[in-house]
Amino acid sequence: MAASSSSSAGGFDGLMNTVIKKKLGIIPKDLKWGEQSDDVFDALAGDFMKPRIQEVDQLLKLGVNVTIYSGQLDLICATKGTMDWVQKLKWDDLNSFLSSPRTPIYCDKEGQSGTQAFVKSYKNLNFYWILEAGHMVPLDNPCPALKMLADITRSPAE
Repeated sequence: MAASSSSSAGGFDGLMNTVIKKKLGIIPKDLKWGEQSDDVFDALAGDFMKPRIQEVDQLLKLGVNVTIYSGQLDLICATKGTMDWVQKLKWDDLNSFLSSPRTPIYCDKEGQSGTQAFVKSYKNLNFYWILEAGHMVPLDNPCPALKMLADITRSPAE
């Protein structure tokens, strides 16, 4: 895949501080995004890499919209492991979710064409498989990431 204009303009910081900041239109001008804060990481270290199945089950039961996404090439949070995690949910509608169809997401911009992702949805659970992307989905494959964000926020992806 060809490098996106975002990746050639400063990686994740460049993407967040230009395209995304402009698109959202609500981020204060003096706020600068960074990839990771050591202070935040250290403060959350006790919660790092815990399954959180029980909390997600509670959210689903309460009717809260839950979106899970995985970059197909992610070596840290592999899609297969993420799907295995989803199958451990105790949500009453899990079997209906698992048997629902996967719908392709197409992109025809930024030098991309054809299927760039898939989504499976049932009631308030959505799972996105983002193709040609690793851990940094918005940077690796911005078009389907933007379509996913548009679905989550119920706003048009432009």
